[in-house]
Amino acid sequence: MIARVPVSHSLNLILSSKLGLVSIPDAGSLPELSTSGSGPDRIEARELLQGLGRNLGMTLLAPKADVFPEAGSEDGEARVAFPDEAIRKTLEGLDAVWMNGNDVIAVFAVETGTGGWEALRRLADLLALHPKLKAALYVVSLPALKAGLLAEINRPVYRLLKKPLGEAVRILDWNRLESEVGELGERVRYLKAEFLEGISEVVEPPAE
Repeated sequence: MIARVPVSHSLNLILSSKLGLVSIPDAGSLPELSTSGSGPDRIEARELLQGLGRNLGMTLLAPKADVFPEAGSEDGEARVAFPDEAIRKTLEGLDAVWMNGNDVIAVFAVETGTGGWEALRRLADLLALHPKLKAALYVVSLPALKAGLLAEINRPVYRLLKKPLGEAVRILDWNRLESEVGELGERVRYLKAEFLEGISEVVEPPAE
């Protein structure tokens, strides 16, 4: 059963089969640009990630989708009906979601360091709603923000998730991603999505 509860102040309450009524922010509420000068341009990063996904033969999750496509859609976006709308809306709020058929392959959140680490919170929301999700989760950012990212990822609220955020996400350096994609050019289409594992890094557990 899917339910929406109308409330004021743009608060979106949606029924999760796992948690009951939860608040899911609108996709447009993420900061569009880095105003601090220390993070990537969200629009530019989002466009590169979405274009890269298409070049790798992936489809992109389309907002407000209703049905599964037979073989993808003409605009390259996957129209997927998730059994839990809270999961779907959380995915729609992220910067890029790569699909292969009905399967989520990779999920990306661009963290600019503005907005109180909102991108990380959205990834944590996804893990709380769908701890068994098998997709690769990437937080895209810059080295200047790495210390802050690690400190946030290791906060107790994220470590107490059924699948801790630090065990699920990989950090993808925006500068390296942009450089690798630029150097590969049209050859990128011959790669597989797993190539991102080679240019990203795991989150090391805190030292004892």
